[in-house]
Amino acid sequence: MNRFILLFLTSIALFAGDYEDIEWELDYKDATKVANYQKKPIMVLITTKRCKWCKKMKHKTLSDDSVINRLNENFVTVEVTRREDDYPYKELRARAVPTIYFLSAEGKKIMRPVMGYWNVENFMSYIGKAEKEAMRSAK
Repeated sequence: MNRFILLFLTSIALFAGDYEDIEWELDYKDATKVANYQKKPIMVLITTKRCKWCKKMKHKTLSDDSVINRLNENFVTVEVTRREDDYPYKELRARAVPTIYFLSAEGKKIMRPVMGYWNVENFMSYIGKAEKEAMRSAK
């Protein structure tokens, strides 16, 4: 019985999503180049190294398979560290972390940023709004 439970839990862990399954670009400049080439909007995740809400967002929301699939299909994604990485921090301000910006392929803001931790359901709704705004701004 214990072996069955252990096997079951192991199989769940193997098939669960992971934040690292998102196809992250290495830096902001690469993300803008890829977005222009692929004609996709950009999602910029701004974090800090010791932020507990950033970790929760990564390990709960951004590790969900539906979120991973939707982001990989429809966005170019990049994570930057506030005050450390090279990105247009004056335009992409992060008063709180995590902060997520959705940008057009050209790097223009298409909607207000997402600040703080969001659960899967609410974040998926926001992704849907970002997709609509990206289509609208591409016209």
